[in-house]
Amino acid sequence: MDLGDLVLVDDPRHPLNGCQGKIVGRRGLRIPDDLWMLVYVPSRMRSFLIPRSMLKMEERNDVPPRTLQ
Repeated sequence: MDLGDLVLVDDPRHPLNGCQGKIVGRRGLRIPDDLWMLVYVPSRMRSFLIPRSMLKMEERNDVPPRTLQ
């Protein structure tokens, strides 16, 4: 996951489960190998700190996949 990627909150324990957002920052480790991600959620018009383990990448059909050159 990188800055600007679209993500979906995918954990039933999280109050924003099912919400879409965009990664706008990283804020350190919650536990080893699990970063806090700063995610802007347009439906709430604010940003939230959400553990990376509770996010999954949003698949978009209208945008071609990124390629490394």
